[in-house]
Amino acid sequence: MNREFEVFVQTQIDSGRSFAIETTLRSEVTFEQARMAKAAGFVLEMRYLALGKFALHLERIKARADAGGHAASEATLRRIYFSSLANLAQAIVEADQIWVYDNGKTGGPPLLVLEAEGGLIHFLAADVPDCLAGALDL
Repeated sequence: MNREFEVFVQTQIDSGRSFAIETTLRSEVTFEQARMAKAAGFVLEMRYLALGKFALHLERIKARADAGGHAASEATLRRIYFSSLANLAQAIVEADQIWVYDNGKTGGPPLLVLEAEGGLIHFLAADVPDCLAGALDL
């Protein structure tokens, strides 16, 4: 499936067609594709949903799996969660514009906590989730 996504992205870049994808931001391939798109004249915008605690992430994945959705091992989920956070600072630098949301409130909409343009971060909420503070060395 990952290969299919890579082919899709490359096809869109080659044709100059605007597109959107969902990614966990866990690997370098996302950045490689983003650089190719930017070199081809695309504007890179990103929306990043953050959960302050891995335990909440795990709880939500388990609930989704119990409802018939996809699941993964705790070790895999832990690796993805922390890789994504580790890559956020790079995404902020490389994306033209990024909006970061705290998705920790159950039953409510995500809260926009920061935005960045050209690598410059603007905080929009008084309380930034601990995971973001750690990921961005705040």
